[in-house]
Amino acid sequence: MTRLFLFLAFFCPFFFLFTYNSGYGYDAYEYLIIGRSLNEGYVLYDFIPSKSYLLYSSTNVLLNLLGGYNHISVSGLITLLATGVVLSAWRAARLVSERAAFIAVGLTAASCCFMEMNFLEPESWVSIFGLNAFTLAVGGKDRSTWRWLGAGVLLGLAMCFKSVAAFYVVGFGAFIFVLFLTGRLTFWPMVGRGMVVLLGFALPLVLSAFYFYLTNRLAAHLEWTYIYPFGGYPAHTIFLTKFLIKLSWFLVLLAISFVLIWQQPYRKQYQQTPALWLALLMAAFACVAMLKTQASHYFFPAAVFFALHLGFMADSWLSNYEARHQAMSYRLVFLGGGLVVLLLLISGLLYRPATIRRLVTIADYSGEEQAGAFIREQAGPTGKVLLFDNALSLYYLSDREPNVPFIFTEMQTSHYIESHPDTYGRALADTSLKLVVFGNRSSVIDDSTALSKPANAYAIQQLRSGLQQNFVQIKNPRFPLIYWVRK
Repeated sequence: MTRLFLFLAFFCPFFFLFTYNSGYGYDAYEYLIIGRSLNEGYVLYDFIPSKSYLLYSSTNVLLNLLGGYNHISVSGLITLLATGVVLSAWRAARLVSERAAFIAVGLTAASCCFMEMNFLEPESWVSIFGLNAFTLAVGGKDRSTWRWLGAGVLLGLAMCFKSVAAFYVVGFGAFIFVLFLTGRLTFWPMVGRGMVVLLGFALPLVLSAFYFYLTNRLAAHLEWTYIYPFGGYPAHTIFLTKFLIKLSWFLVLLAISFVLIWQQPYRKQYQQTPALWLALLMAAFACVAMLKTQASHYFFPAAVFFALHLGFMADSWLSNYEARHQAMSYRLVFLGGGLVVLLLLISGLLYRPATIRRLVTIADYSGEEQAGAFIREQAGPTGKVLLFDNALSLYYLSDREPNVPFIFTEMQTSHYIESHPDTYGRALADTSLKLVVFGNRSSVIDDSTALSKPANAYAIQQLRSGLQQNFVQIKNPRFPLIYWVRK
């Protein structure tokens, strides 16, 4: 434990500095805007969310406790979440050995930096609940039914942050089936254990649905938590090259481990450690989400379990080495650690060399306050704004909301516009709308793939007509965007 505390004493300030200098990131702005809107009298699903509801409500509660919506509080929250992931990885990997746990912790901490956990991503929450569900299920000697029920509840809570947690449940199901195939469970105990996990998983989801039913928001809850994420979000490979470069260090380590695992005695050791089967299956099924997009944070829920696997493999190799050589060579330790550091450095430099500056500077965000102040001045104390260009950052900085149920024009919005094509027309006819930022880029909306669809084309035409009829262009020389204010 002493080594863990020493590691955290180094990691936490390091990661806080890295996070603070990274800014918010595209996705994080959305979580912050919707979370903050709960302080302004809005409720969940007044705005279309891209993730499950608990991300927004927990962000709002925790940031209010930490001091509000500012860079220090947000960076502190992100650091707390990363620390939670690291501690959860320690608990899970200690089921193997102390040394495996320390290796897994180091890999998990590095993954936090390389897989965008320095932004406010829900994968931190998903991984915390997933790792603790794993520990609860396989960590006890009694293997009681209550442990598996509790693991299912934790996975259900993870699902309340992001729908990808459902793949962890598939991993649990596959593990229980493998236990049956290998003779460690008979048929009916297999069925019973699987049903207990599903019951635990369903409990938070059913209670959530019941709450939104009582508050007349069940349809929106079902649409944006289940229907759209699993059925409506289109797949693409935009980030694949970036993913392969940025995470090459991790992929190389995985490739080495998979070559090693087929050799004796590692294969035998793996066969005798069923907990690792669960870790590997949860990692494998978590990778299914990457069929949609290869953004590096999508890989994080898999990476935390691959780190358990890598910790076990490294510990096994070191144990076999010690058995042959009586003692561990310090030279070998430095070479092994140096190899991992070298892989991290190469991946970072190939991906984005400027990232190194985040570790040696303190970012200055004073200019952002001036951009937000200009929008507040134009909109007045109660006016609404409708922003298309730099929308998420400008909504956040200006602390103003739109009079439409969305804050960006990504694919969720295109999906909404298909059934609500008059949204922009009604928004511009509403006199509470005082300012619009539009016309600064050729793609017009974030989801450029939907521009030619009839509903979107009609909606954009209504927007252009409404701007010409009711608004006039102004400019701010300090922030060169096209602003439209009501005549």
